[in-house]
Amino acid sequence: MTLTASRIEITPTEAALGAVITGFDVNSVEPEVILQLKQAWRSRHLLIFKNQILTDDQLLAFANYFGDILQQPAYIRKGETEEYLPPLVLTLANAAPEESSVNIRPNYQELLPHIDHYWLLVPSSGSFLYAVEVPENGPNTYWINLAQAYDELDDATKEQISGLQARYFNSYGSKDRDEYGQPKYAAGRASELGERVAIHPLVRTHPDTGKKILFFNAASDVDIVDYDHVEGAKLVAKLQEHIKQPRFAYRHQWSKGDLLYWDNQATAHYRPEFDAHATRILKRVSLRGSRPF
Repeated sequence: MTLTASRIEITPTEAALGAVITGFDVNSVEPEVILQLKQAWRSRHLLIFKNQILTDDQLLAFANYFGDILQQPAYIRKGETEEYLPPLVLTLANAAPEESSVNIRPNYQELLPHIDHYWLLVPSSGSFLYAVEVPENGPNTYWINLAQAYDELDDATKEQISGLQARYFNSYGSKDRDEYGQPKYAAGRASELGERVAIHPLVRTHPDTGKKILFFNAASDVDIVDYDHVEGAKLVAKLQEHIKQPRFAYRHQWSKGDLLYWDNQATAHYRPEFDAHATRILKRVSLRGSRPF
């Protein structure tokens, strides 16, 4: 079904989530349109705006209609000793240009299914990703509907995970990084990592809709709090396989000018590795969230 608000069209995809927004310029907004977009975002979890032309300031201004901008915490980059405070508009690129700045993060390795900022006590509520330049032949990005993933668990598994908490290990803020400059994850190092261990409910209640969400990040070391280690590892592996099922996913084939806004409280996303020499530049802005419950 297509919904019309002012001059725009909001058309749900045929996948488990996502709605394509056409006839809309993010630099020219009307109050009733913003309300329609927020409603579509709550129900479809992912909005796809086509053919946008945005500066960093324009991207920030549009994102601010939907919430407060998240300032990501400072961390130490590979080969440096001083802390670095990421910009509000983060550039994600497969390679840094000649005039490289602190705004560039190499980004061509495979990304496993993950929830943005899962490693914070208060993860982001959503993110915007804007395509400045993308290769003709991919890579695609996949978003997973974690509300549907929870709904389609069998009753026994729902009962098993009710009330459980997942503990995620991450090394942001340290110099413990791999050859790509990415954080190394180390399960069992809670005492060493200290505040860089985040604990979240495995089943989250969406703060806007009340839906139950399988709030599960598959891209880092994770264990289940106060749970048998062997049985916990089996459960983690089972959930990792469960959320990878194609019926939960939307596949996005990028075009220059695409702007995607997703619900980080109800989705995970991933993409395959791609040619490091292909030019791919994306801009990301994230919004502040609330502590999962």
